[in-house]
Amino acid sequence: MGAASPAFFQGFGAIATHGIIVTFVLLLAYLLWRSRPEPVEVVSRAALALPVVLLAYLISDVLKGFIQEDRPCRAVGRIATIDRCPDVGDWSFPSNHAVLAGSAAVALICLRRTWTWLAVVLAPATAFSRVYVGVHYPHDVLVGLLLGGSVAAALPLLARKAEPFVAAVRARPAGELLLGPPAAGDEPLVPDPRVPANDGTTRDMPVVDMGEPPTARIPRVGAPEAPTARLPRVR
Repeated sequence: MGAASPAFFQGFGAIATHGIIVTFVLLLAYLLWRSRPEPVEVVSRAALALPVVLLAYLISDVLKGFIQEDRPCRAVGRIATIDRCPDVGDWSFPSNHAVLAGSAAVALICLRRTWTWLAVVLAPATAFSRVYVGVHYPHDVLVGLLLGGSVAAALPLLARKAEPFVAAVRARPAGELLLGPPAAGDEPLVPDPRVPANDGTTRDMPVVDMGEPPTARIPRVGAPEAPTARLPRVR
């Protein structure tokens, strides 16, 4: 597609088709680092963003092996490409680059809503670049964006499930270096001793000192018997 375009655009497309994915990874890593002082729910989302992107990639790679659609640079006769045509066995549908871009874009939106515009620009640019350099069909990248975005849409739910684990990791010295120290508002790692009150709020259970339990004393053998009252004998 882009082989007939000016050399400047060809060079830009060859760099962008891989460089945007690197940009997404760096952005997610940056947001993970910036989230370290935040409460556990924020850190949990940031910590799971890159694993969710990797999960989307693995799902895409499995689908490629089942569908086995050949690349357009091999199936459509001899066509000129900007990027090198992948080897035989590196299938076309869906586009892994588009899956990575779609999942990273949704993860980026989940972490920083104000960067939605950046995600909306970079993800389609990645998908278009794969068609532009001649290694994918349009349907490869469209399905890739949808697949990646669908997997990453589960990030908020997965992050909520992982919050106790993330809080436990942050409580350890090694985890504190990566995820930051525990912050105010983190969920406690032990059960909350407070109980619900009648008005819907919670109150602390009072601690009552019962003292030592009473013990029964058994008289010692041979000890004098306790005095007894004597009644007069009736004649």
